[in-house]
Amino acid sequence: MPLTTLMGLSAQPGELGGFGPVITEVAARIVANHLDNPEARFSVGVTHPVTGRLLHLHPLPTRFLRGLQAELVHARDQRCAWTTCRRPAATCHLDHNTEHHHGGETAVDNIAPLCPRHHKAKTERDWKLHQTGPGDHTLTDPHGRHYHSRTPSLTDPVVPPERAVATAGTPTADNDLPPF
Repeated sequence: MPLTTLMGLSAQPGELGGFGPVITEVAARIVANHLDNPEARFSVGVTHPVTGRLLHLHPLPTRFLRGLQAELVHARDQRCAWTTCRRPAATCHLDHNTEHHHGGETAVDNIAPLCPRHHKAKTERDWKLHQTGPGDHTLTDPHGRHYHSRTPSLTDPVVPPERAVATAGTPTADNDLPPF
């Protein structure tokens, strides 16, 4: 639907993909009814000023991670990012670390799975979640205390030979290597 129609400055009809032209009121209602729909995709079309032909489509940024990116977060993190929660990531909400309305990108490096309970705690109780690396999260409580969580490794870690000799038999400070 033309932006001028959506803004009430024009009465040009909208176009419903796979159907054809629809009257202004129907097009406006379809747009209004799908603004909160995570599956709806919106884009801005740039048209030629004389011919009216479509020149470019610019997708509007999406708020929800979908498809392979969502599957990547589920597979990478495996469970809720809250330090004490073990709920499977596939049953969690995909939450923006930096909130979308505060300019946070809808990208894998700004998304973490949080179960509904912990998502609500983060949103309503001033907890902060920061992703320090893929699957590594720092949770900060309202009093400024930090808690770290790391997702389980999918493979055995590879230890460089010089580090293996230097640390043989002694656990490391961050316990990321098993003792030999």
